[in-house]
Amino acid sequence: MSEKEKKIIETIAEALPNMSERDKGYFLGYAEAKADKAPADREQEAEKEVS
Repeated sequence: MSEKEKKIIETIAEALPNMSERDKGYFLGYAEAKADKAPADREQEAEKEVS
């Protein structure tokens, strides 16, 4: 895990307890959507590199 990724996780860990339940739900939905999209994004990047 890179230092940038570690910093992101630390920041989220600090902010999460202070969030409202609504904000936590929004954040979770956003994170899940990004995670679902990540494999497709990697495929597109790989195709661009090959072309």
